[in-house]
Amino acid sequence: MFTKAAFNPCRSFPERILRLPAKCFSSVPQSDVETQLRLLFEKPNSQYAEAVSLFQRAICSDRLPSGSVCNSLMQALVRSKNYEYAFSVYSKMTCVHIFPSFLSLSGLIEVFVQTQKPKFALGVIGLILKRGFFVNIYAFNLILKAFCRKGEVNKAIELFGEIKSNGVSPDNCSYNTIVNGLCKAKRFKEALDILPDMEAVGCCPNLVTYATLMDGLCKDGRVDEAMGLLEEMKAKGLDADVVVYSALISGFCSNGSFDKGKKLFDDMLEKGISPNVVTYNSLMHCLCKIGQWKEAIAMLDAMMERGIRPDVVTYTCLIEGLCKGGRATKAIDLLNWMVKKGEKLSVITYNVLIKGLCQKGLVGEAYEILNMMIEKGMMPDVVSYNTLLMGIGKFGKVDEALELFNLVLKEEKYVQLDVVTYNNLIQGLCKEDRLDEAVKIYHTMAERGISGNLVTFNILIGKYLTAGIIDKALEMWKHLLELGHVPNSVTYSSMIDGFCKIG
Repeated sequence: MFTKAAFNPCRSFPERILRLPAKCFSSVPQSDVETQLRLLFEKPNSQYAEAVSLFQRAICSDRLPSGSVCNSLMQALVRSKNYEYAFSVYSKMTCVHIFPSFLSLSGLIEVFVQTQKPKFALGVIGLILKRGFFVNIYAFNLILKAFCRKGEVNKAIELFGEIKSNGVSPDNCSYNTIVNGLCKAKRFKEALDILPDMEAVGCCPNLVTYATLMDGLCKDGRVDEAMGLLEEMKAKGLDADVVVYSALISGFCSNGSFDKGKKLFDDMLEKGISPNVVTYNSLMHCLCKIGQWKEAIAMLDAMMERGIRPDVVTYTCLIEGLCKGGRATKAIDLLNWMVKKGEKLSVITYNVLIKGLCQKGLVGEAYEILNMMIEKGMMPDVVSYNTLLMGIGKFGKVDEALELFNLVLKEEKYVQLDVVTYNNLIQGLCKEDRLDEAVKIYHTMAERGISGNLVTFNILIGKYLTAGIIDKALEMWKHLLELGHVPNSVTYSSMIDGFCKIG
């Protein structure tokens, strides 16, 4: 895999990176260039852009800095996470036959890993081996993680096999990376099968291994299996930490088993393990889901007494719980208090409150929250507008919905409306027998490159047939099939009912 990787540095990054300013100069002695370069990239407030510019001008004017200076510059750029500049320097070095050192090549692996180009990182491994250097497991682990981050678990597994066949021993980090990648891909059997493999080579599963497996299983709803791993872990002398407990508590709470989650919470407190904000958020979210918002508020107080600062997830969860519990006004008060305290809010926080207010018929208040959001410099997203449009339409205020829709259309450079937005309006207009306007909205949607979905066609076909406009209904039917949609029971019922009424 890495021994055959073709690596062309000049094709690995966009050309713009390779075209930094390179005004030629010829009067500066080489020693002075090197001194200036070191001053630029070695001082505390390094000027990396200027250093790279000077380096490229020196290359252009045949005032080649020494290999030592070039390698030091590249390594400094990697350490400071200036990955594009680092690659630019590497590319110029190879073009003028300055050989990168082992440290520079190792840095290049980091460059490609951090810029999500693990295949190129493998190519660098090939270069290192060709130069006669030994590649340690740390470099391979970086590439394994990069493949897993991209969701390319099979490539990570393939590389993992080649690492072993080339005489490099994987460590806990290697195995844990593969376990994590498999869990994220929901390939739990393969992930669990790695445990005996680790033990067979004397690389015993550690706390991270078990925590990763338990977290993955819990997120997939397989909490009982995760609890089995907890017992296995304890039998091997490993003590659960806050990460393990939080994963299990989250798993139980996601399944609605608050009592089991709370029991684990009490267990961790007895063992002297301090919960974190994630632990509390799971419990509070569960309490809010089952309508126990007062208990959730009490847990917030307990959390703050422990000195644990709530985050945006905490407040969003409480706002949702208050809305569901019929305390929309309290939810607004909580949001205002958060704003006053300077808490960082997210679009999701506002959307949750807008939805809660709309569900309670407080559309005016929801509108005010949307305006507050904009005033605070936070741009509403398509969910914000869809929620508000749905809320307005639910109470038959179609003209208000149209007014908001037209306002959003003018600002479409900031937010892209989707098929749900258009369906809400089309349905609202059809309910009020305003078919012509509904069709105009449909055409607006098509003009903006958004294809109708099955819901769109079901609404319009049904309304055309109710209005006795058979040719248009059949035209919609034909268009539906052309777009590859499969009619469902609603479509057929609309067609049958419509034709029966027409006779």
